[in-house]
Amino acid sequence: MSFLWPWALLALLAVPLLVWVYRRGLGGPAHSAALHPDLRLLAQASRQPRSLRRHLPAGLYLAALALGLIALARPTAPLPLPDNRTTIMLSLDVSQSMDADDIAPNRIQAAQEAARRFVRSLPDGARVGLASFAGYAVLNTPPTTEHQRVLDAIDQLNLGRGTAIGAGLLTALQALPERGPSQTGTSTAPAGGKRPPAAIVLLSDGRNNRGIDPLQAAAQARDLDVKVYTVGLGTEGGQMTLGGYRGFNAGFDAETLTGIATTTHGKYYAAGSAGQLNSIYRSLGRSLGWTVQPREVSGFVAALAGLLLLASLASSELYTRRML
Repeated sequence: MSFLWPWALLALLAVPLLVWVYRRGLGGPAHSAALHPDLRLLAQASRQPRSLRRHLPAGLYLAALALGLIALARPTAPLPLPDNRTTIMLSLDVSQSMDADDIAPNRIQAAQEAARRFVRSLPDGARVGLASFAGYAVLNTPPTTEHQRVLDAIDQLNLGRGTAIGAGLLTALQALPERGPSQTGTSTAPAGGKRPPAAIVLLSDGRNNRGIDPLQAAAQARDLDVKVYTVGLGTEGGQMTLGGYRGFNAGFDAETLTGIATTTHGKYYAAGSAGQLNSIYRSLGRSLGWTVQPREVSGFVAALAGLLLLASLASSELYTRRML
């Protein structure tokens, strides 16, 4: 937390002075004496321990005063805000191995559910699109602020043969604003030389066996200032059924996925369960599409000071009634 008017914090020096005045007022000797008709009752009252509750109203009042003075200094705090400049592409593996059931209920359904949660977690104005790949890649939905279109496309995914991770990455890359190929075959670039921020979240459960080398596609993403976050889905014992025969090993290529993320300055995740996968996408949803910026929180601090002041008045009234 920082302050727009830090010099106003000097007013907090008055708080210790008020504490000293309060303590001095409690411990002063009596200046006069009074006769009491019932010595037994007086002795009983003197034996009762002093309760800390009698200091509660004063403590709450001093806390309210301190927060009020802090609010005068106009505090600021970093807060997450929607970042509508960033475009995010999801690239999902839909190869036959995604039918393996080591991730309940199976890999493809777990991936679809996690992707749906990710899209729903994005701010309304964020642009998101979907690409899928098996033996070849398909652009299912270009980047859009109409998130329901992406959710519908996720529901309609179908499995296919082969795994073309590089093509899936390249298709998602070319769908991003000012990253697609121009008529001359080169990537387009803005006049100012700075492209809008973008990221790709790529999930795969297999090994590339078709098309472009994934690391070559990753190099293109790096040159176009696109971070790629890769997710490896599956377990070491994951198997799939093909043609009625079970026992085909369906493991992902962690080395390639790590290389893609490292090349593009992104991050690699491994998901061995539906819970881990949801947690990964939840974490990405909280970072992508959002930006942290300092915002003044004077109103919040002042409101908290007001609540403490009300609590001080209420506790004082309650304690006074009990004494009476």
